[in-house]
Amino acid sequence: MLVDGIWDFKSLNMGRELEIAGEFIYDSAKEAMSIKGLNNTYEINIILYTGAVGIERLQKIYLCLVAQDPTDVSSMQKCLRQHNHIELQHEVNKFSDKNAAKNAMSLLGVFSDYYNNFRYANYYPGQPDKNLRKLFIGFLKRLNGKFNFDEPYAAVQFEEFKRFYINELGKLAVHFYLLIHEKASELNTYTYEIDSFSRAARVFWSAQRRTLYEQMVLEQNATKELLLYIYKKNRGTGVFRLLDEMEALDFDDALVNKYLEDLCAGKVNDLLIDYVDDLHEDIEDKAKRKERKELLSLIGNCSVCFDFDENEEDENIE
Repeated sequence: MLVDGIWDFKSLNMGRELEIAGEFIYDSAKEAMSIKGLNNTYEINIILYTGAVGIERLQKIYLCLVAQDPTDVSSMQKCLRQHNHIELQHEVNKFSDKNAAKNAMSLLGVFSDYYNNFRYANYYPGQPDKNLRKLFIGFLKRLNGKFNFDEPYAAVQFEEFKRFYINELGKLAVHFYLLIHEKASELNTYTYEIDSFSRAARVFWSAQRRTLYEQMVLEQNATKELLLYIYKKNRGTGVFRLLDEMEALDFDDALVNKYLEDLCAGKVNDLLIDYVDDLHEDIEDKAKRKERKELLSLIGNCSVCFDFDENEEDENIE
């Protein structure tokens, strides 16, 4: 391929891949942030799948950057056509003396094991869920090898293990991002440039100033501050006018904090969904039910302008 074509591939194609990788890694951290234990293996699957895919993409981006002609598939390393994080890392190490830390190598091993042995485990009879759980616990025990995950434990005890996984994932992501940035700068490509408002930017840029776990906590705190502002302020303009004029449904005060816990974690509580659905169905007047849903659709819709100049409107009427 012509030199310009190779440059475009390394700069544009790999730049898009970088953003995709960041999105997967963010999803892994976000899912880990919301779990309260290891009872649900479908949650572990999401955490490890998105983490494994995101990190593997970063490894392959770097290897494409260091290759003479990555568009020539026949000349590329065999590991690029497979899914083995450890083999990919051995190849990465041939071009960089900045080795990954011990915890990072352990996490790469978990991702490789998951992707090749557990990703589709449910399609094979006789593969117990406990094996997947054991795989994840094996990594978490690097933080505290004495902790017994088989015994009942409070969610607060699990918080440190969530922090550990998310931070190690973040450090690994930043490690590869910096390798990519350095190589891209050497090649004069724009591979490392990503949308500053993307979730990938939070992974690669924000995690250089704070840990990825701290970034996730900051996002939750931002949500809480907004909720507090909405609760405290009594305004007659913008969306506040709509909120003030609408009649609130009647919720159980004892469950509100539970609903907020899930909301701040980026989820909507199932009990809340069912309760609201039932209350809407209880509105016998179909016209009023439709009107309420239409008004709800305006909240959080940035294409709607709530503010207008009443004096200007009066002049137009005259």
